[in-house]
Amino acid sequence: MGGQGSLTSAKPLKTVGSYWPYATTLWDYVNRTMPFHNPGILTDDQVYSVVAYVLHLNEIVDENEELNRETLPQVLMPNREGFVKDDRPDVGLK
Repeated sequence: MGGQGSLTSAKPLKTVGSYWPYATTLWDYVNRTMPFHNPGILTDDQVYSVVAYVLHLNEIVDENEELNRETLPQVLMPNREGFVKDDRPDVGLK
């Protein structure tokens, strides 16, 4: 957590709250990697709870905000506009 406003500084702190552009990326990361000793065993509800906790620590969602399949994509991350589209022809994005 932390780091908001530091990305243009000499020592940027790349955290979920300062760097990640989408909350859904956090859900995917938690879903694939937690718990450390046995990744991938959390239920969807448990993953949403962990994501809500991390987003709350980063002051992105309120303490009692419910995250689920519908609400998570609506979370606006502080750095959502900090990336540019890769329009090189060899990457196949249009």
